[in-house]
Parts: sequence; structure tokens; C-alpha cells
Amino acid sequence: MQRLRPLLAGIALVLLACLGSGAVAAARPRAAAQGAGGQLAMAAGAFTDSVGVNVPAGDAAAGWAVAQRLQAAGIRHVRGPAATGPDDPTLEGLRALAGADLQLDLVMGDGADPEATAETAASLGPAVAALEAPAGKSAARLRQAVAAHPRLPAVAVLGSGRGADYQAVRLELGGQCPGCAGDQLGSGDGAVQVTEVGLGAGVPDAVAARYLPRLLLANAGLAVRTYLPGVGGDAGPGLLTPAGAPTPAYHAVARLLALLDDGPRQHQPGHLGFRLEGNADGVQHRLVQKADGHFWLALWVEQPGWDPASGQELAVPAQQVTVALDKPVAGARAFVPEVGTTAQHSFIDPPGADRELDTIELEVTDRVLLLELLPQRAGGAVPKATRPPAAPAPAAPSTQSPVVRGAGQPATPTTSPAADGTRVAAGGQPAAALDPASRSPLAFTGATAVSMLVASLLLVLVGVAALFASRRRYHPRH
Repeated sequence: MQRLRPLLAGIALVLLACLGSGAVAAARPRAAAQGAGGQLAMAAGAFTDSVGVNVPAGDAAAGWAVAQRLQAAGIRHVRGPAATGPDDPTLEGLRALAGADLQLDLVMGDGADPEATAETAASLGPAVAALEAPAGKSAARLRQAVAAHPRLPAVAVLGSGRGADYQAVRLELGGQCPGCAGDQLGSGDGAVQVTEVGLGAGVPDAVAARYLPRLLLANAGLAVRTYLPGVGGDAGPGLLTPAGAPTPAYHAVARLLALLDDGPRQHQPGHLGFRLEGNADGVQHRLVQKADGHFWLALWVEQPGWDPASGQELAVPAQQVTVALDKPVAGARAFVPEVGTTAQHSFIDPPGADRELDTIELEVTDRVLLLELLPQRAGGAVPKATRPPAAPAPAAPSTQSPVVRGAGQPATPTTSPAADGTRVAAGGQPAAALDPASRSPLAFTGATAVSMLVASLLLVLVGVAALFASRRRYHPRH
């Protein structure tokens, strides 16, 4: 045993050095990621998942018609009244929405029994993402009913006070622009869902088409989800007319979601260093990033386009704004979703070998403008630009009831809903992508592979040296 002590001591020292070098090598990218400058973007998929729509109660035909409209617009979440029991006519309309792969937030009516509401909701299968207590009522009893039901293990509870996973907030704009009504989201700590939005009676459809996309972008990151008005009424216009036809706001929101759609991919967004220069007073922005690395910067002037006192539309003058980038890009394109999904302007590297595209001059109005930034690739490769999506078109009418998974419905729809590979956990928040900086410090990377190889060579050398030392000590020459 004494002969092996030098060898074992050397092996132990080398192993410690190996682990230490591996930890340092893996910790370096983490420190770099934490210290990266610029503004952290929001994942494009997280933004599109933050959009919901309120729908009225209806039968199966009405529910499926609304579902097709929302599917065409890229909307995945709906909020509507909960059925009180298996004989409630509302249940058939909810089955149609659930069969279209839409996630449901069901609102319990005043005086309804929480246990019966939970039981009926469970019959809709995994489409139910949340149950909501009546406005102004405590969510405690509903929480108990949901927690006790074996088929609602991950369903969130919305409401006020104790028992609510998310506080339900109603935004009453009263004809004012989204940024003119003051902060109504509280701390914005992520435990808030905007369940209803009232634009105000008399707001024109054209103004609603500018207000609602701005509201979605402004709320993103502050509220888990914002449910827009579906069918317009006394509280103001919505995405659909009472007859179910799309409004200008519907098209503006649908094009915004189409341009920012990132499919089923989940990723950890990065940082972008930039400044807004020029006439940037009142200019708001929201930065998102897709999985392909392209940043999308939304810009708009937050000024009222409607005067509720006089009932007149207001003209908002355009402002000249320069986006100054810390690092140049290979190109950029500007889109105005309210107008369409075709690029309005394209920007490329300025002429001259010493000039790079690090400043982009834009004309910003009260319409949302999306600036797509094409990153520079290694070796001067030209990045692939995002292909503008086609304007959403209404789906073909279905003649049969849709299937609700887990509810035992035998019929299938004649128009298949689009597959959604980004099914989120019931409760409203999209699944978080793995942060590379959160990996274990011993994660096996290229840097740790080199350190392991060097450590192995040192181990061999130490072992050979220890062996010769032991032989010289215990086997002297005669």
C-alpha cells in the first residue's frame, strides 16, 4: 500500500485540477452571457402565445365558426363562459372550440356551483387551461374544487384574492389610447392576466385597428396574457362584428401574429444593443427575437387617434426616428401589419468598403411598425430573410362537430385545424426555454474536452513518475 501512495496522491491532484479547469471553462460562457450588453428580447413564440380573445356563448355551429376565424388569425387562447352542467347548451359551443385545439379559459357564472363547474370543465379534456371565478368574487372555493378534481391537475385558477394563480384584470380605456389610460396592471410581476379590454363606445374600427396591436405589444411581458374583445358591442369594437365578420382590428392583429409567428420552436432570446435617436418623444418599442436569430423591433407613436369628448378622429403626425445599432447588421426590412405582410422598405449595407449598416432611418407613426434585422453571418454569408406570410384567409366551413380529445366525441371535423406543436402547460405560461447560462458548471463542452485531454496527459506523466519513484525507493540497485 505504501508503494501506491505517491501514485494515488498524484492521481487525486490531477483529478482536482481537471474538475477545476472544466468548471472554469464552463463558467466563462455563463459570465459572458450574464454580462452581455443591450436589451433582452422577448421570444417571438412567447409573444404570440400571450394573445387571447373573448368569445360569446353559443352552440356547436357558432363555436366552430368562431374557432375557424381565430385559427386563421393565429390565435391559440379563448375565454368564454363556463358551462354549468352536462345539459347546458353552452357546452356544445365549448366542445367545438376545444376540438379546434384552442386553449380555454372558462369563467364561472354568478351563483354557479364550483364543483359542478369543475366537473363539466373536465369533460372538455386537456383543452381547459384555466377556470376563472366570477368578477369581484374570491377564488378560494373554485381553487378547492379544481384541486380536488383528479382530471384537472394542471388547470390554473384566475380571479382575485386568495386561491388565484393569476389576478384577473379588466382594462377600461374609455376611448383613450392604450398608453394614455395609466398603469392598470399593478406591479407587472407576471401574475396578471388581462381578461377583458373595453376600448370605449364610439371608437371607430380604424382606430381600434391601431390601438389593439399596440396594447398587445405594450402588455407583453407585464401580463401573461391579454384577451381582446371578440365580438364588438357597447364596450367598443372587437375583432369580429356581431355577424361574425372580421373587422380591421382582426386583420391588423392577424398580420402582426403572422409576421412574428415562430412555429413550434422554443429558444432563449438574446440581447440587442440599440438606441432610438432623432424625434423619439412618445415612441414606444418592443423587442422580440425568433429562433433563427432575427430580431424584430416594434415601434409606434403612443398618441391618441380618437377624441372621446368630441367624437372625432385625431391625426398623429409621423416622427423621424433613427435606430442606432451597437453592432451592424447585414440588412433590415420594415413592415406595417395594419397595411399588410409585405415589406414596405428594405435596407442593405451602404456603398463603400468602410461603411456598415448600423443606423436605420424610419418614419414612425401611430401604426405599429416592425423592423426585421438580418444578422451578419460568419464568413460574410448572406442571411436568409423571413418570407412574408400570406394574409390569413377564413377556413372552409365544417359540416361536422369537431373531436374533443379525452371527451369521447366520435365525429371528426371536415376541416382539420392546424397542428400546434407548441402546446403550453395549462395555466397560461409558455414553457420556458433552457437558459444556456443555467447549465451545470460541469457541462461537457468543447472547452472542457480540451481541459480533460490535458488533464489525462498530466495524469499519465504523474503516474509514470510516481511508479519510477516507488521502484527507486523499494528496489535499490545491488
